[in-house]
Amino acid sequence: MSNVFEKILDGVKAVAPVAANLVVPGSGSLVEGLMRAVTGDGPETPIEAVAEKIAADPALMVQLQEKAMDHEAKLAEIEARKLESVNATMREEAKSENWPQYSWRPFNGFTFPLAVLLIYFALPAFGKDVPDVPQWVWMGWLSILGVATWDRGKEKRTKAGENKPGLIAGAIQALRG
Repeated sequence: MSNVFEKILDGVKAVAPVAANLVVPGSGSLVEGLMRAVTGDGPETPIEAVAEKIAADPALMVQLQEKAMDHEAKLAEIEARKLESVNATMREEAKSENWPQYSWRPFNGFTFPLAVLLIYFALPAFGKDVPDVPQWVWMGWLSILGVATWDRGKEKRTKAGENKPGLIAGAIQALRG
């Protein structure tokens, strides 16, 4: 039974970049790059061979984890700068004496569900045709709401002390088992 489990685990380790791509598209090449940087192997070496080297050498696994954590730290730093920039903008907007400047985000947040209800429920209820709203209108509106909501949520989670590992560090923790 132990041999079967080890073979399955080896298979998972060999496809780490593929698995990372399934979770977050585009991240597989990053995981593969980190793995190759640790072993010193170039693109001509199959990723399975690179994964086997790392699995066989605990020192390489530690180096991979360190590289991943360094990468996550750099990403967290970039995210923190971006979040501070967005928050500074929002604070300046809130200080404004010009009501459209400080109220546009809440206004969008309240009017979006109202628009959906009116267009897709109220109009049909009154026997009116539902207009063909262009997809770019919804995408733009939801993008604004998504960014504002995500940034606000991230700020609240950070203030609450949340400190989850990033994608790469989490993937390496999963590989280590």
